[in-house]
Amino acid sequence: MRIKIVLEPQSGEVTLPIQYNYVIQSLIYRTFSEDLAQKIHNIGFKFEKRTFKLFTFSRILEKGEQKDNKLVFRKQISFYFSSPFLDIVEDIGKGAIASTNISLLRQTLFISGIEVIAPPKFGTANLIKMLSPVTMHSTLKKADGTTKSYYYKPNEKEFSKLIEENAKKKYALVKGADTKDLSLELKPVHFSVKENLCVIKFKQTPIEAYTGIFELSGSKELIGATYDAGLCDRNPGGFGMWEIWKK
Repeated sequence: MRIKIVLEPQSGEVTLPIQYNYVIQSLIYRTFSEDLAQKIHNIGFKFEKRTFKLFTFSRILEKGEQKDNKLVFRKQISFYFSSPFLDIVEDIGKGAIASTNISLLRQTLFISGIEVIAPPKFGTANLIKMLSPVTMHSTLKKADGTTKSYYYKPNEKEFSKLIEENAKKKYALVKGADTKDLSLELKPVHFSVKENLCVIKFKQTPIEAYTGIFELSGSKELIGATYDAGLCDRNPGGFGMWEIWKK
């Protein structure tokens, strides 16, 4: 389930750092009820050796004006929030409605609107646009025993394979269903490795992610799971949200 949250500033504008993912994630956790925030942050949802938070959010939908390494937004900011669990979406919705004033980097805002977004009708092949960049990585061990993250490019064969494995885990976790006969494939359509690369710092960690237009095809069950929970890695950090692309 997906909702749109709209926030308006009392001062007439909102100023955010260019790398604002962690700021929005922190706002989301503060809007959750205390019990749910602690459950998701500290425990999450476990599947085999993996732990998922099972929510994601978009980039800010408005275009900000860049000034001195900051982004200035006029009138309002808004973003989409999504989770496959209705109670998580309802919780943040109730928290948003109950909040009269919200502090965001010492700026006072109020939530002026919450909109429930009707889910699209999925086909077995869909052209999609990333609302927050997609990322997929593996942790590799170096010869000296230390580790490093390798971020896959969308035109690498392993990228789509790992996304399918990730989506199957999410679907099995949410639905408790067998995924053996399900499949998922992601292919770049309007895409350039150079032009669509975004290096986003999250808690000072640089993450390589990609915007662009892709073809998402396969089983509707997995397509729906990625619509609600996000494609790929790091969804609760604001990665992997998509919408059907309308030319």
